[in-house]
Parts: sequence; C-alpha cells; structure tokens
Amino acid sequence: MQQTIPTEHRFDLEANRDYQIPTGFFDTISLYPMQLYETAYKFIRHHVDREVPRLRELMQYYQADTKIKKWAGSPNPENAHNRVSTGFARYITNIRVGYFMGNDVQYKITTNEDGQKPLATKLENLISHYNEVSNTAYVDEMLKKDLSICGRAYDLVYVNAGENTLNLSKVDPTTCFVVYDDSIKAKPLFAVRYYQTGVLDELLRENYEIYTDSMVYRYHSDGGLPNNNSPVNNVVLDSQEPHFFKRVPLTEYRNNDERLGDWEPEIDQMDALDKAISTMANFQEDFNAAAMVATGRFANKSKPVYKTDEKGNKVIGKDGKPIVLVPSKPLIDPKHNMFYMEPYIAKTGLNEGQRTVVTPTLQYVTKQYDSAGWSTYTNFLINEIHKYTNTPNVNDPNFASNASGVAMSYKLWGSDQERKIQEALYKRGLRARISACIAYWDQINALPGENDVAVLTDMVKPNFDPNLPKNDEETAQLIQMLAGIPDLASHKSLRELLQRITGVSPDDEQQRIDDEAQEEAQKSDDYKNGRTGIGNVFATGKPAIVDDLSKGDKR
Repeated sequence: MQQTIPTEHRFDLEANRDYQIPTGFFDTISLYPMQLYETAYKFIRHHVDREVPRLRELMQYYQADTKIKKWAGSPNPENAHNRVSTGFARYITNIRVGYFMGNDVQYKITTNEDGQKPLATKLENLISHYNEVSNTAYVDEMLKKDLSICGRAYDLVYVNAGENTLNLSKVDPTTCFVVYDDSIKAKPLFAVRYYQTGVLDELLRENYEIYTDSMVYRYHSDGGLPNNNSPVNNVVLDSQEPHFFKRVPLTEYRNNDERLGDWEPEIDQMDALDKAISTMANFQEDFNAAAMVATGRFANKSKPVYKTDEKGNKVIGKDGKPIVLVPSKPLIDPKHNMFYMEPYIAKTGLNEGQRTVVTPTLQYVTKQYDSAGWSTYTNFLINEIHKYTNTPNVNDPNFASNASGVAMSYKLWGSDQERKIQEALYKRGLRARISACIAYWDQINALPGENDVAVLTDMVKPNFDPNLPKNDEETAQLIQMLAGIPDLASHKSLRELLQRITGVSPDDEQQRIDDEAQEEAQKSDDYKNGRTGIGNVFATGKPAIVDDLSKGDKR
C-alpha cells in the first residue's frame, strides 16, 4: 500500500526562512531603484521556489484538499477507492479565529498629561473613523485566519491616488514578504509585493511593488514570472513615489516565533485520520459488493437449449443424449432476498466410483474488520489532535453547555497560554500599523501641533476580549452581589461585567447614566422654577391646553 505520510521532511528546510540583509548594504542600494530591484528579485525567486509551496499546501489543508487525495489505495482496480478528507484544519482555524477575533479589537488612548487630552481625543476620533472606513475588524479576522493557517500574515496601509483618506488591506502571504536588517531588533528595511495581471492566461504581466520607509517603487515585466531566467534585463520601472508613513507600510504579523500555523505540527496525525476513515469507507463499500460463493446446486434453473433439426426435433449425440447448445444455469436475481438450493450427488474417488452428497451453502466472501479497534484508533487520533493544538473538543461529553466558568476556564487553559503569546505578537503588528497611520495624519496636519509619532503611538492601547461562551445568569448574579457593596456600586468593573450581557461598552453605559442624571436634574429644575405642569401656567400667563376628548380617541 502506498505511503501517504512523509518519512522525511514534509517541507523544504528553506520554506520558512526569515529574510535579512546588512543595513550597510541596503544603504548603498536604497536610492537606486534598479539595484534595489535586483536585490529584491533574489528574494522573490527564493520566495516563489522555496516558501510559496509550503504556504499553498497549508492552504490546501484548510480547504480539505489533503494528502489523502493522492493516495493510490488498493492495487485491485475492482476495489473501492474512496479518499475521504476530514477538514480538521478548517475546524481548528475557525475555532481559533472566532475565539481570538470574535470580539473586535478595542483601542483606548491613555495619557497622564492634561495638556495632551485634547490631542488624545482627536487621535481617538481619527482611529475610530479609520477603523470604520477601512473595515479593520474584518481585516483583523482575515489576518488571524492567515496566521492560523500559514503562521504569518500581512497588511498594507495605503492611500488611494487623489485622496488623503487612509485605507487598509490584507495581502496574500504567497505574494509578499518583508526583508529585515541583521540587527537583534530586526528592523524592516523594505517589503515586496508581486502579482500577475492578464486576461486569464493571456497577456500576462508580472507586477512588482517595493516599499521602503519613505518610497514606493513600482515595476513590471511582460510574460509573467519566468521559471528559469531572471527578468532583471527587461523589467521596467513604472513609478517611484514618496509616502509619508515614516516606516515600511506593509507589516508582517507572526503567529509565533517559528511562524508555524496552529495545526501545522499535527498534519501527520490528520493524514493518519484521513487514511483510517478512507480505509473504513472502502471496506464498507467492498462489503456491499462482496462476491457470493455457492456450494451445492440452485433449485431454480433455466431450461437448457438443445440442438434441433429442420423439423424442430432434438438432435441426439453419440452418447445417446440430446446435444445441449446452452446448458441450464441458476436463476440468480440480486434484487431477491431468498435463493432456493438443493443438495446434489458428486462423483469422487479415482475412478469416480464413489458418491458423496454435497450439502448446499450460500455465503459472501468478505474480509474481517476490527471495527472496535478502528473506532478506538480514530478516537485516539482525534483526541491527540485536539490536545496538541489546544483546541476544545465540543463533542467531549465533559464539555457541557452548563459547565461553570471555572470548569470552562480549565478546558480553555491551554488555548489561553497560546493566546497570550499570539496576542503579544499581534499587538506588535498593530503598533506598526498605528504608527504608520499617525505619521501620515501628522504629515497632513490632521493632528494639531508638532508631535512625536513614537509618543503618540505609545498612547494607543489595543485591548483584546476573547469570544467565550456566555453564562448570563451567572454574570447577572455576580453583578447583583457586587452592586450591594457601596464602594463598588458605581465602579467601572461592574459596567464591564454588564457589557457581557447587554453588549454595551462601559463608556457608553456611563454616558447613558450621565444623560439620565442630567435629564432628571433638568426635570427637577423645571418643576422648582415653574416651567412645567400647572406651574408653567402661572409662570407664563398662558392658558393651559386641554385636549378635546369628544372629538378624538377616548382616554
């Protein structure tokens, strides 16, 4: 049977390499577009040949197009050849994305200086508007999806031609990369995005974009990305434009330091599960099409066809018996559930002088399969995948919907350990995104005064709220208990707990409380000063307006 699980390295050892060059070398080429492109193309060539195959295979696993699809199966062409893929990778990724990004990232602007509060308010409004216009919530979800699958993700902050409004887009990790310097900090030096355009497979044109911390260069070459020769000699520089982000605007996000996907280390287990399920599917199908073996003689047979003469009489042979052209045969209809058989006398011995009665039997020839062992094996694989990917198994009988918060916390304990690492790395990417936005807003004077971009970036604090199953009853009981404590009755923590039930943020809830208090104070002041009710009649001297109930609806 063909081996589907690799016995050596699944991916090229260069398939997940970080790209770095010395800072001094970059400084000598950064101002010369063609020299910059020649260096960038060396990385493009490596990316296409060595890294993209891994990324595409991981994406195929997410789409349930796994190694089992190439499994040869049984060498007998008459046997079943089912190739069943479980789609486990998609399940894990969707769970991770929902858990990590199910609730939108919230941005808070913090400052301890009173003089900076107007600036902080302006910055908060800009970020809120930017998140709404650029649909950052959706982009964040798609970035987390790429992180879960490929271990890396990329976004690009940009401005459309003729506009000054910032936009944000996720970039396919198979078409871009970032090159860093060789320092411990690994500062981004430039980023590359490349893609093809054309009419289906005709008029192909390869486009290249190189982003530095101050410029964006655009090139193209006709004929698509060549397989053997470099297009350095025929590439065309289309444009070179300054940008105002003060950093490379194409940002790389990492799922972990190794840039591994959430389920990538467990691909072998997934392959084994696919093979076990496919083998069982083939067994079941072969069982239904099993061969029938009969011992004895069928009682219901067709009549033989004899040789006849011109008058229709049977022709007698030399043995004195009619010559049979078509012998009788059993009448077997697969649609029938009952067959009639009878014993018969078989001649045995050297001279066939002995007679033996053959007892009729009828049975299927099938392989014996250990279904209990198969179930144990597949359940073992499923549990191992869940365990090593820290993904909750919702089919686990102990994973009950009415479990307490403490019990749920233990179930998600492993996921939370990974989430904290991934959250820290994601914040690093968000900081780069926000830094580029703030630098641009400062450049176009959307922010008042002269500002330090690094200081303003530090003021922006992104907050993550894991999307967990809610126990509203338990939360309501906790709120009721805490509300009875005087020092906590109006505390912001209570409003944060209440958000889990109402979905209203603590700040919005406080605004509602303030608005209601102001409305009540206004009503009280109106009443005391005779601006409402009967007091309004005496204060203004105008007659009271009384509805004529006889002409309208009765009250």
